[in-house]
Amino acid sequence: MRHLLVVRHGPAAGKAAGGSDRERPLTPEGRLTVESLASRLRAEAPPPDRVLCSTARRAQETLDILLREERPRELDLEEALYLADAPSLLRRLRELPDDAGSVLLVGHNPGLQELAALLGGEAIAAGLPAAGAVLFEVAGDWSGLRPESARLRAFYSP
Repeated sequence: MRHLLVVRHGPAAGKAAGGSDRERPLTPEGRLTVESLASRLRAEAPPPDRVLCSTARRAQETLDILLREERPRELDLEEALYLADAPSLLRRLRELPDDAGSVLLVGHNPGLQELAALLGGEAIAAGLPAAGAVLFEVAGDWSGLRPESARLRAFYSP
């Protein structure tokens, strides 16, 4: 059984803070929210052996907090994950190698929320909040990942 943990970045500074959207950092409250999520995930979710993360600053800061006590075998920061839509995210997950048993995906809405609903997490279709996470069990190979092919194991909301 494989595991997929989908995490939306923590609360970030508003666009009025200046700079580009990609450079928006987590707020101090956002950092605390992600630290709380990280504690819950360390206690309840399998540690990732593969990570896919958007190149946006807020996503990378979220990832740094989540991985403070763990180091995956593979960590990919990918420009294509920045604001990616659900079909693009699903295609990327299908490219994962068979030896990836537990995958952490850190990115943005609306793509992550749509992906989670597509995979079988319609319970969260109403919203994946900042610093929210969804844990799925995935049967079979990543290449066979299809809509409604995963089982929702847990939903973490701040």
